[in-house]
Amino acid sequence: MPAKIIDGNQLSRQLRGEVAERAAALAAKGHRPGLAVILVGDSPASQVYVRNKVKACEENGIHSVLEK
Repeated sequence: MPAKIIDGNQLSRQLRGEVAERAAALAAKGHRPGLAVILVGDSPASQVYVRNKVKACEENGIHSVLEK
């Protein structure tokens, strides 16, 4: 079987678009999807990871709560 090249950026855009559609459909029914994160400690890597998750939620219509 020959190797198949996957465009990760294109796949990410496609998946995020699908998530945004599903989030909008749930919100239209009165159910707002969300993500709650509790960040413990001062790890720079964790802070970047969590910041990116919160940003992705905002971009795709998902409510997010961050507690430090």
